[in-house]
Amino acid sequence: RNLLERGGKSVTAAARKEIVVSCGAVGTPHLLMLSGIGPAAHLREFGIDAVQDLPVGENLQDHIFWMQAFKAKPGKSSGFNPNRKLTGGLIGNLAKHLLWGTGLFSYPWVTAMAFTHSQTPGNDEAEGNDVQIHVVPFVLQDTDAGEKNFGFVKREDRPLTMGTLMPEEGISILPTLVLPKSVGCIKLASADPHVYPHIDPRYLTDSRDIAACAAVHRLARRIASTAPLNEILEPLEVIDPSIKHDPDSDEYIHEVIRRTAVTVYHPVGTAKMGPDGDAEAVVDLQLRVRGLQGLRVADASIMPTVISGNTNAPCFMIGERCADFIRRKA
Repeated sequence: RNLLERGGKSVTAAARKEIVVSCGAVGTPHLLMLSGIGPAAHLREFGIDAVQDLPVGENLQDHIFWMQAFKAKPGKSSGFNPNRKLTGGLIGNLAKHLLWGTGLFSYPWVTAMAFTHSQTPGNDEAEGNDVQIHVVPFVLQDTDAGEKNFGFVKREDRPLTMGTLMPEEGISILPTLVLPKSVGCIKLASADPHVYPHIDPRYLTDSRDIAACAAVHRLARRIASTAPLNEILEPLEVIDPSIKHDPDSDEYIHEVIRRTAVTVYHPVGTAKMGPDGDAEAVVDLQLRVRGLQGLRVADASIMPTVISGNTNAPCFMIGERCADFIRRKA
């Protein structure tokens, strides 16, 4: 039986056979721990009796990205600038989309993308591409939206975070780390289900990650300084003058990444799937929570490691696979 809240009232729902938890890599460990499934010592801190002592909430992995804004040379433009509502191409592109299904509004604003390998020590190419690049054909100037949607930290003593340095014309390149080695965790902040859990992503705590990030940051610069982009763009992205290092140095690049990198919202791994004998596993190979009957997890939290791409479609397949397991049992 499960106690739920609907319309401000508590209701009880009963399952005849099985329950499938599918709340995502943050919500699933939160719900499991509140239900007494998780690290016993941690649960006791909040007065929760452990029904099953499992490493729920550990193994958190996520993708991160950051923006490099490249200024257009005088007289040059990408042809689209949403910062200028009337003259930046918004009206024309909207008309193209509505009349003919063409123009920038007919597809995502990430108009180019690439996956590659950083070729940095400790990042094995046999594991797959570890970095990605997104290209947006204008400069993203709205740091308020970044603060609201991505937790981007704005500070007046760091001008690059305030948006005031961003050029009117140019493009944005967003390097992305897609095979991170750093591992975080989800912990309870309270036994009250209305209180959000504590999320500690521990981004860039593994030195191999910052090395890979620096490599793709430099790659973005090479792309911008290669024909035909070098005909319209300045060779170096907008620089933060508050970082007192040579912009070409590792020290500068590491610092700007640490200041501006944010989540891509691809968290996984907090209810890890694993074979018998895997002490870090929360669910078995059929997504059943270890040591319990009639409870499965089907979402990104079961991924042992984050994939080197978007997590949406794989989550569909996890759900499909879970359905197969249940049908076969029936």
